[in-house]
Amino acid sequence: MRCITYIYRKLCCRKGFGVHSPFVFDLITNVIEETTTFYSYHDISRIRLQLLQTTQPIHYRGKQISVKKALRLYGISKKEGEFLFRLTNYYKPRTILAIGSSFGLIPLYLTRYRSDVQCVVLECEQDLAEIAKQVLSKEKNPALQILTGAYDVIIPESIAHLRQIDCIYIGKDVGIDNFTTVFQLCVPFIHDHTCCVLADIRSSSEQQHRFRQCCQHPRVTVAVDLLNTGLLFFQPKLHKRVYKAILPSLPYYLW
Repeated sequence: MRCITYIYRKLCCRKGFGVHSPFVFDLITNVIEETTTFYSYHDISRIRLQLLQTTQPIHYRGKQISVKKALRLYGISKKEGEFLFRLTNYYKPRTILAIGSSFGLIPLYLTRYRSDVQCVVLECEQDLAEIAKQVLSKEKNPALQILTGAYDVIIPESIAHLRQIDCIYIGKDVGIDNFTTVFQLCVPFIHDHTCCVLADIRSSSEQQHRFRQCCQHPRVTVAVDLLNTGLLFFQPKLHKRVYKAILPSLPYYLW
C-alpha cells in the first residue's frame, strides 16, 4: 500500500500539480521541489560521512549500538535534512526549536542559512547529546544550545524565555506516547507565521493518527503531507486544508 502511495505521488503530486493555493504552490515549487545544490549540503555531508565512519559504541533506546549503525537506522536522511535547510533558508526563521538532534545533523540543517539564528536543541538520549555537542561546538553560532532530558520536562523550562518560535521541528525520537504532549507544549509559542515540521509521520498507524489530530487543531490552517514528513502552518488567512506532496528523490550521484 505504501509503495502504491509513493508511486501515485511521484506521478500526480509533483510540481504543484492541481494546487490552487498560491502559498502552497510557492512552497512546493521553491522549497520542496527546489534542486539547487547549496554549499552547506557539502559541509554537512562531510560531517555525516565522519559519523558514518565512527564505530564508537553508544547507548541508544536502551541498547548498545555503534554511532554509524544508529545514524543509518534512526538518523535523519540526507534528503530530509536538505529539505530542512531549504525550508529555513526560504522562510528565514529567527528562533528555532529542534526536538531531537540526530547527532547534531538536524540543528546543522536548520541553522546553516545564517550564523546568528537562535536555536534551542533538545535531546533525550545522553550519548547522542554528547556527540551533538561536539559537532555543534565547531559552529560559529553563539545562540545554538543543546539541552538533555525528558522532553515533557525540559520543553517548558528551556523555551520559557522565548516569546514565540518561528520554526519547530519535532523529531522521530519523541515517540508515539509523548507526541501529543510535546505538540501541545509547543502550541503556546506559535504565531501566525510559525512553521512546524513533524518527522516520521508514517512510522505506524498510531503516528498517522497523531498527525491527523494535529492537522485538525484549531490553530492549524494548512498542513502538507510529504509522505514521511508533515508540515503545519498557522496563518489565519489561509484556507484550512491538508495537501499531499512528496520530496523528490536524489540523483544517484548525490546519495
